[in-house]
Amino acid sequence: MGAIANQSLHRFFSRTFRPFFLLTGAGTAMVGLYAFLPAWAMPNVAKLPYLQDYTIIIQHWGIMVGLMGVDMMVSAMVPEWRVPILLYSAMEKAFMAWLVLSNTEHSFVSGFWIPFAVDSTVVIYTIGYFLTVGFRIPQPESLGQYP
Repeated sequence: MGAIANQSLHRFFSRTFRPFFLLTGAGTAMVGLYAFLPAWAMPNVAKLPYLQDYTIIIQHWGIMVGLMGVDMMVSAMVPEWRVPILLYSAMEKAFMAWLVLSNTEHSFVSGFWIPFAVDSTVVIYTIGYFLTVGFRIPQPESLGQYP
């Protein structure tokens, strides 16, 4: 990649990192609704019937993904936490996207297309970020600001 293209990408990630991960992190954190309101979230968000027998796993999934969203927002504000959080979120979101794609023939996937789009976007953005910035903690003097 040429130096000018690399500088442009570096500038792009520097300008967009914080808003991107605050926004996508907030969306991901909203999955925490499943932890606290599973009977409402299942039929209204996931478009699946709420089965009381699965309450514990629904709530567990909700708190895990909800906290991942909080961590993503933290990574936008605390550069020292960025690499491990981004690595984990990219793996978790890539797996979720794969689950949706591998189950497209089932009707239960219908409530997961928006999360699929968000998760896929986060994975692509994260890959681009690491290819451009690397796995180091960004320094303010190298970027003009924290990305």
